[in-house]
Amino acid sequence: MKQLPFWRRPYGATRVLDVGGGHNPFRGATHVVEIDMLVGHHRDGQALALPQSASLIVGNVETLPFRTEAFDFVYASHVLEHVDAPSRACHELMRVGSRGYIETPSPLLEQGLAYGTKESAHHSFHKWYVFAPDHDRLIFEPKTRDTATWFCRCPDGQFIQELFDVVDFGHAQHYLRRTAKTTIFHWTRTFRVEVRNEVGNCRRDGTGCRFVGMRKALMGNCNDLFRAKRLLQFKKTFPGVETLFRKHGYQTLFIR
Repeated sequence: MKQLPFWRRPYGATRVLDVGGGHNPFRGATHVVEIDMLVGHHRDGQALALPQSASLIVGNVETLPFRTEAFDFVYASHVLEHVDAPSRACHELMRVGSRGYIETPSPLLEQGLAYGTKESAHHSFHKWYVFAPDHDRLIFEPKTRDTATWFCRCPDGQFIQELFDVVDFGHAQHYLRRTAKTTIFHWTRTFRVEVRNEVGNCRRDGTGCRFVGMRKALMGNCNDLFRAKRLLQFKKTFPGVETLFRKHGYQTLFIR
């Protein structure tokens, strides 16, 4: 079962909702909402699991069947990238809970796997790139075949495009730490939601693009002392990465 780091766990919460717990629910959940009881399409066909003594409810995150402020903590992991109406879903989470945790695949993982013909079946039905440029703002951009091959003309966008061209991302992702591959978002009371009809283009209209965060996530990964062995293997497996870093003037502890 999933759980948060000990310093982030909802101590004192007596009513905990897990939205879309699937086959790997949140440890300590008292209620689990699941839209798919039988087929398990979004959980790769695996059977539902349920924490001991938790109640299982059929429902949809866009219209949660609970009263306002029904829960002390709401956990939603790998759910929002699937929804049709992310703004409505986020406001439902805020309506029923006083605080919570949201996790989705990061844009670096989503676009890396989708770029060209490298997309995995697991990610092919995700509808959104989800990222959090601020501690209280969550942005959704449409994920389509077109946006998977589009890159902002800014330096970060061009760097990420060239990165995807010199690595097999399906393989390269295994050298990345979890925080580079996921968008992790903690909220209390409320947060801002921005759903874009098209991708942000900082060169065209000044709208912040997702590639800034993608580059920062990669740089943070390549400075992680705890991943020294993996990063050295990454550099050996994809020697073009060092050339790319030098071209763009980037230096990290392990790739320069």
